[in-house]
Amino acid sequence: SGVVTTDMPLAHDKPIDFGLQAFCEACNKCARECPSGAITAGPKLMFNGYEIWKSDSQKCATYRITTPGGAMCGRCMKTCPWNLEGLFAEKPFRWAAMNVPAFAPALARLDDRLGNGGLNPIKKWWWDIGIEEDGGYRPARVPVNARDLQRELDLKYEDQTLAVYPAHLTPPPWPYPFPMDRESGIEAYEAMLTPEAYKARLERGDTEGLAHEVLDHADSPVLKMVVSKVDARGGDVTIYEFRDPDGRDLPEWTAGAHLDIVVAPEFLRQYSMSGDPKDRSVYQIGVLRENDGRGGSTLLHRIFTEGRRVFLSKPINHFPLEESAKRTLLMGGGIGVTPMVAMGHRLHELGRDFTLHYSVPSRDKAAYLDDLLAMPWAEHVTLHVSDEGSRADLNCVLGPYSDGTHVYTCGPDRYMSAVIEAAERQGFPEEARHLEYFSVPELPEYENHPFTLKLIRSGIALEVPADRSATDILTEHGISVDVKCSDGLCGVCKCGLIAGDVEHRDFVLSAAQRKDSIILCQSRAAEPSGAIEVDI
Repeated sequence: SGVVTTDMPLAHDKPIDFGLQAFCEACNKCARECPSGAITAGPKLMFNGYEIWKSDSQKCATYRITTPGGAMCGRCMKTCPWNLEGLFAEKPFRWAAMNVPAFAPALARLDDRLGNGGLNPIKKWWWDIGIEEDGGYRPARVPVNARDLQRELDLKYEDQTLAVYPAHLTPPPWPYPFPMDRESGIEAYEAMLTPEAYKARLERGDTEGLAHEVLDHADSPVLKMVVSKVDARGGDVTIYEFRDPDGRDLPEWTAGAHLDIVVAPEFLRQYSMSGDPKDRSVYQIGVLRENDGRGGSTLLHRIFTEGRRVFLSKPINHFPLEESAKRTLLMGGGIGVTPMVAMGHRLHELGRDFTLHYSVPSRDKAAYLDDLLAMPWAEHVTLHVSDEGSRADLNCVLGPYSDGTHVYTCGPDRYMSAVIEAAERQGFPEEARHLEYFSVPELPEYENHPFTLKLIRSGIALEVPADRSATDILTEHGISVDVKCSDGLCGVCKCGLIAGDVEHRDFVLSAAQRKDSIILCQSRAAEPSGAIEVDI
């Protein structure tokens, strides 16, 4: 953007009517051919002060982003008779369209008969390329959704359900998940005025509601940070530190907290904080590069270099430390030691009795070993190295349960399962056993059934088919539910459970919590056609 200053007299350009809008009103070919059904087949309406055939941006974006074979559909432009590859490239037809709008339907049909806008393997309307792990763009590995013209489709405006998102319904201006309120978007579309009604209200001075409400976005859930240190360690682990670009203190956090990190728009990842909670100048995480994962960690390792500006959430804690415990056992397996480091700092500051057990397959994979040995509380650290014969004997390490003792574990699924099973054998009650998952453990072979989700506060019931999750259906109906991992790990989509027989598939809730809570992204009714009542 820029500013031009001049002392010359200025005047605005006057509109030139060359017949395009009159033709569009009578054509509707783009609406007919839109694969997502996002383009209106109805009249122009007023949006943000403009006369416009307002499309449903959410439907359009969802289609483009989720089509595996390539995004940037562009079918509306390719099928338009007015484009330079359509019928109106010929001057007589262009003249007829500009001067005789009544010819529009006939001209559009002729454009169809000539095959304009149909499949053309040379001049395509899609971008069938995908980004690879190395950052390069190459042809997509799956077929695109290529459909030919639907000449016989008679699309009616009254049969469409469209949503529009004025300022107060659009995502806030920060890179963080924002569930679209589609129900409100549909209501907003239905409330849009025709240009004639809009002008009549202006003439009457009835302007209430004509200007969109703008929300206050001062309290952002994300922090603008700079990568201040990148320290590659053994075992494909890199330690990252983040600071405020202006050197300000960072928000307070507590041991066990994690950060949501926007690696890229498609990769929001959670990483446990491994620094000292009392040091507000820096946040620290450790990231294991998982070459067989879903791509987030490999991309982070590639692009998070020193000096890079990034966005992080404020610290979130779903794995809190019981600071009043008489004795604490911290069990970290591999990269799972990260939250234990922060807990060790805090317990040392409080003067509590604790031991941190760090288990690794080999010493060269002990990414945090040097850090732990340099801690003022290094005497509380015990290293277990499998290939040196010092694998942890969990029964001996934990010992018989004594009142006030708590055990915390994080790491690979098998490691945590072994710790929890040993703790159970040693008599640790459920409230004294704590764990945090980094990745989805091996799942049993669940069978999905359709079920009914009853929203008690909203007074509505939604049908959840066998191939969809409760959060999918809630979002589809414009009911805002926070979702991050979608794997039953993070606990963000937890809500109150009122009634119903639930098959709990999460890795967050305790047995006691499952009596009155449910993780909606994974858990379902236990029986076919069952019903679950939730506090929404």
